[in-house]
Amino acid sequence: MSALDNLKNRIDYYGGPNQESRMNNDKLWSLRRALWYSYQGQTAILEDGREFRCLINHDKLKEDYDDKIISIPYEDVCLNLPSTTEKYSYIGMKVGDVFTWKETNTRWIVIQEILEENAYFRGTIRKAEDEVMINGYSYYGYLGKWSKDALWHTKGLNSWSEMGYEVVLYITRNEETEDFFHRFKKVTINNRLWEVQMVNDITSETMLIIYLKEAFTNEFETADNIAGEENENNTQPIDENMEYIISGNDSVYPFDKVTYTIDGIDGGNWVIIGSKARIIEQTDTSVVISITSAKSGNIELNYVKDNEILATKNVVIKSL
Repeated sequence: MSALDNLKNRIDYYGGPNQESRMNNDKLWSLRRALWYSYQGQTAILEDGREFRCLINHDKLKEDYDDKIISIPYEDVCLNLPSTTEKYSYIGMKVGDVFTWKETNTRWIVIQEILEENAYFRGTIRKAEDEVMINGYSYYGYLGKWSKDALWHTKGLNSWSEMGYEVVLYITRNEETEDFFHRFKKVTINNRLWEVQMVNDITSETMLIIYLKEAFTNEFETADNIAGEENENNTQPIDENMEYIISGNDSVYPFDKVTYTIDGIDGGNWVIIGSKARIIEQTDTSVVISITSAKSGNIELNYVKDNEILATKNVVIKSL
C-alpha cells in the first residue's frame, strides 16, 4: 500500500475528505466518550423499552416547568439487548417522544430539536409526568400554565367566578391522540376535568400542543355513564374458587415484556385491569403483555370466556 493510499484510509476513518464530516465525526466521538465518563452521562429508556446512554444538561428550572438539554447519538449500542452482528442500533429520537430518565425514574418529553447540531441528536426536553388515558393506554405529557385569570362577577351581595384556569398540554402525536383530542372534548388529567379549546397540529408533525380550559363535573351525568358502562359490560365478578390457573411471573419490572398461558381451556380472550400494562399479542391460550409504567404498582390479568371470568392473576410491578 502506497503512502497516498494509507493517508486516504486514515482520512476516511476520521470522516472522509470533507472537513465538515470530519468535524462531525470528532464531535460524535467526543460525545460517545462523555456518555460514560461525564458527570452528565445518564440512561434513557425509550417507549419500546430499549435503553441507551445520553447526556442530560441543565437548561431552565422554573416554577411551572423544568427544561433540560439531551444529547444522544442517532445510532448507538443498546444496553439491554443481546449483542448482534450490528454494533449500533438506530435510536430515532424526535420531537414528541417520551422517555424515562432511568437514574431519576422520571418521564420527559422532547419539545424541540436543536437543528444546528448535525453530529448527533440534541434537543430540549421537559419533565412530563401528567397522565392521559386513551383507549386503555397511558400517554404522558407536560401540562403547564397558559393563563390563570379568574373572571369574577358581582351582583348585589352575590359574587361568583367563571372557570378561567387555562393550561397547555404537550403530548405525543399519533393516530390515537389525533383522533382523541378535538375541540370541546372533555378529558381527565390528574383527576381533574378539562375541556379542549384548541388543538395545535401545525407547529410539529410529531407532537400535539393542546390548549385546555378548566371544566366542571356533572355528578348526575357521571353516574349515568358509569351505570351505562356497567350494563354494557356483563362480566361477572371474580370467583375465588376458579378451576383454571394462569401460569407466568407473579412479579415484573417496568417495561418488561412477559408471556402468560392457561391450560385446559381455549376459545376465550385476555383482559388487563389497570393502566400500567397493555396486551401486545394474544391467542386463546397465551398472551404477551408489555409493562408501560416506570413506577411500581400492580395489574390484574383475567381470562374471559362468554362474559365470565374463568381465571385471574394479580401481577406486582416492582421498582427498578
